[in-house]
Amino acid sequence: MFANACSIAREFTFPIIISHRTSNGKCSAGIGTFVVINEDGWFITAFHIMEQLNKLGSANGEFKALLQKRLAIENDTSLKKHVKIQQLNSQKIPPDSITDYSVWLGWQGLAIEENFFAIPNCDIAVGKLKNFDKSKVKTYPKFKNPNDPMEQGTSLCKLGFPFHSIEPTFDEQKGFILPPGSLPIPIFPIDGIYTRTVDIENNGIKPYPLMFIETSTPGLRGQSGGPTFDVNGTIWAIQSQTHHLKLGFGDNQKNSKEVEHLKNQYLNVGWGTHSITITSFLKEINVSFQTH
Repeated sequence: MFANACSIAREFTFPIIISHRTSNGKCSAGIGTFVVINEDGWFITAFHIMEQLNKLGSANGEFKALLQKRLAIENDTSLKKHVKIQQLNSQKIPPDSITDYSVWLGWQGLAIEENFFAIPNCDIAVGKLKNFDKSKVKTYPKFKNPNDPMEQGTSLCKLGFPFHSIEPTFDEQKGFILPPGSLPIPIFPIDGIYTRTVDIENNGIKPYPLMFIETSTPGLRGQSGGPTFDVNGTIWAIQSQTHHLKLGFGDNQKNSKEVEHLKNQYLNVGWGTHSITITSFLKEINVSFQTH
């Protein structure tokens, strides 16, 4: 059903790999998804991905500031040895300090411009790519026109990069190195149906609705920021989060083993930022896009 739609969506859907190293030498990486909107290099993703980048940047800045404080103490010839040791002990580097971080965006050389636009409580962010090569993207997305009918029960598909882990290493000269076999990251679709629309309290933040589309299947880890689209490849939402709805089956008065089993019965549903919010936001920030 979604074979043709997936072939369309793969053209504008890319992985984002965020790597970081802590002062104890441990390296880690997380994977998300972003969608290139137009030939000017604008992209859309989940806000929580961009927030993670900002947090890493702030933590790295704190680490560098701490290093400067320690260096100033070490170079202060007016301090007696025991005083210097005391001051250095009061400025110890925590083992989880962020010493380095980086982001990889689908192909070598891409970066993100410093400033981006976001609606945090709707988990959506829009930014612009540096060094964008428009020849790399053959097809740009079309977003669902929110003025057209959006029927409950419509089959939809999510696309992203789950079920893939990366353990980078770090070289002082080369930076983060991805292990052999890490790339390309396999892309993974999961289908479901449009179940409900979820309204977010606006409180006057925006002059348009803040909404999510709920689907009957979860958004998988690694699909955050990726497209939720119909059989034509038209984007209805950008995947944000997964919610776990209690099913409430069974008799809780039965034996303890069965009660424990019943406690863990959930329907996992996906939430993605609604096209009405996306298209209104893109108009507000003057980013060109297509609708269908």
